[in-house]
Amino acid sequence: MTMWIEPPPKPPQETEQTLAQLAHYYRQLITYHQQAAAIASSKLSQVDALITASSFSSVAASWQYPTASPTASLNRAANPELTAEIEEVPQILPEIKLPTKDVLTKIIQEILTSNKGKMLRLDYLALEVGEKISILPLYQPQVKARVSQILQQGEDFGLWSNVPDSPECWTLDLADFPDLLNRPPSSRSTTTKKRRRKSTKAKKSHNRTRLPPCTKIDEHETLTGAIKACLREHYPKTMDAHEVLAWMYPEELDGPTKNKAYQAVSDGLNKGCSRKHWQRVEIGIYTVAPEELA
Repeated sequence: MTMWIEPPPKPPQETEQTLAQLAHYYRQLITYHQQAAAIASSKLSQVDALITASSFSSVAASWQYPTASPTASLNRAANPELTAEIEEVPQILPEIKLPTKDVLTKIIQEILTSNKGKMLRLDYLALEVGEKISILPLYQPQVKARVSQILQQGEDFGLWSNVPDSPECWTLDLADFPDLLNRPPSSRSTTTKKRRRKSTKAKKSHNRTRLPPCTKIDEHETLTGAIKACLREHYPKTMDAHEVLAWMYPEELDGPTKNKAYQAVSDGLNKGCSRKHWQRVEIGIYTVAPEELA
């Protein structure tokens, strides 16, 4: 029986590391060795059970069937009825907290940018992201699910593109593939069509419905108008969703109300950028274009 365990995480390579980074590395190392010990313990239990079952079968065979061959005894030990209790012990992984959505979005965009002009599969992207955030391979399914979710959300805001007819393939810009852009709409995959219809339907919901009463929005009639006024007022400073939210609600929101309001403002910033109301300086950071100040 062969037991294969992933190699342990690598220590930080930079010459100057903060204590926080070193602490993060040692926590990963502890988690790794705990998991390796759990796997080894599971395999040992299986081997012990097989030895016990084989010994019992051999004794029974020699007592009841003195003429039975060793081969018959081994076959009897491999009988499912005798080994039904020997099952794989489920692996219970310790919970792991992935980086924030903004951090993962930036990492994904960096990977796609460095591979501009190429189509990257979801599996490859997830492995690259996992390596950059130093996540153990045992957690790869969790990383892949989160990366897939962010890829679909990012496509709605024009950060990258899904490849038509290839739901798990992504690229930075479809303009790099003229043949795909010129393909008749009928040839695109059903999955892509359904997701885009769902995305279009979701966009129709107005962010203001998730916001508590706000004087700033009332003054400018819409959330878009209020955000633009905020960015114009603070130009040339760049702003993120937290800063815009603080400008709209100087009295400070709290709890679930603040979380919902933040998400609404963040979505509003993303959508307004895609509609050219303002511009994105980097992931999650915005400002108005100079011509908007005239």
